[in-house]
Amino acid sequence: MAKDLRSFLGQLKAAGELLEIEEELGITFEIPAAIREIDKRVGKAAYFSRPKGHTIPIVANLLGQKKRLALALGVEEEGLIEEYFRRRQNLTKPTLVADAPVKEVIINKDISISKTIPVLTHHQRDAGPYFTSAVTMAKDPETGIRGMGLHRIQVKDDDTIGIFLATPPLSHFLKRAEEQGRPLEIAVAVGMDPITFFASVIWAPQGIDKFDIAGGLKGSPIELVKAESVDLEVPARAEFVLEGYIIPHKRDKEGPFGESTGYYFSFDNPVGKIKLISHRKDPIYHALMPFSSEETVLLDLSWELDNLKVIQTAFPNVMRMHLQALGEIMLIQIAKDSEEDARKIFHYLFPVNPFVKLAIVVDADVDIYDPREIAWAVATRCRPNCDITIMEDMPGVMIDPSTSGGERTDDLALLITHTAKMGIDATKPLNELDRYEKIAVPEHIKEKVQTLIKKYV
Repeated sequence: MAKDLRSFLGQLKAAGELLEIEEELGITFEIPAAIREIDKRVGKAAYFSRPKGHTIPIVANLLGQKKRLALALGVEEEGLIEEYFRRRQNLTKPTLVADAPVKEVIINKDISISKTIPVLTHHQRDAGPYFTSAVTMAKDPETGIRGMGLHRIQVKDDDTIGIFLATPPLSHFLKRAEEQGRPLEIAVAVGMDPITFFASVIWAPQGIDKFDIAGGLKGSPIELVKAESVDLEVPARAEFVLEGYIIPHKRDKEGPFGESTGYYFSFDNPVGKIKLISHRKDPIYHALMPFSSEETVLLDLSWELDNLKVIQTAFPNVMRMHLQALGEIMLIQIAKDSEEDARKIFHYLFPVNPFVKLAIVVDADVDIYDPREIAWAVATRCRPNCDITIMEDMPGVMIDPSTSGGERTDDLALLITHTAKMGIDATKPLNELDRYEKIAVPEHIKEKVQTLIKKYV
């Protein structure tokens, strides 16, 4: 498995999954526009060797398709979900090393983020350059427990950032630091190995170190090294690390920024200062394009795999689950036992999960990963007069413009807005199973033909 971003790029190139762009393109709008176009047309990872005004190459759309995540994990795409579940049970603690490639160059005077790193300006109304693939790390001021997460970061000036800390654990850490009247030390890593990067967006239980999860997924400990100026450990083989702190009780306008939901948002968010930048020799900048297929793989896949186990605890007849649109759409496959199954799932799910806004429940004979089959099930099995559930005044998410209001939860975990939600029961009535039987070929013929066709495609 790839030990760092560089070795993973070698794997992608060998697999024909890396598109190399030789033309000079600007870091304001042009490279982001090219990333989106490449994602739409060919779906490959993109490598830009000549960003205008910089000598540092930029890579994007690393995990834009499931097959590249499977490549990073060293498994076949068909076995990705099962292998993920298996490895998630094996937490592996990181190892601390004395020296590291990320410290080959250290800048601790005259800090200028934009001169050092080719941070992209992605959309025409964005307030300026934004880190979108930067993983922020901090420690709980009370317990010392480490946490990390993927948070958008605006470059405000040479050494000042605005950071969107709307989710735990870092939102918790900041609250506790402010209660003590002290800054929260942070380290921001850019350009990590693909497994550690993927682990940064996994929804981990409180107290679980995501580096432990990354080590379990990778099958070996993640190498960390002591930071230079803050009491934190950082990925030893990252391309860049920025060290600094969040100023207590200071909030400034951050944004607008084109978010993952496809809309612009501005918030009054925490402000930080960067006092040191370290990086590898000849570093590579990793960018993530918001509202892209890479976000779908990173967020929808990781969240669905973990949320499936939670929902199966309450409803053992749930077989599979698939998330779309950053978790706002949930497709649920069940082995139906009762006509009330779908409604019970909706009433359980909607009040406790602010992300899910539309849920569709289907039978075991519907492929939840095939949009055509979902549309077919809704069109032919849902009876609108009795199979649709609407629930009002439910919790929503702040980056959905159709939601309203908003209040911080007591523990500062999320800013919860309010919205109506809809559940669609697209399952077969139990008393008319023959009438709703899906056309098919005999199962043994299907298996024979699938094995045959695999040789050709």
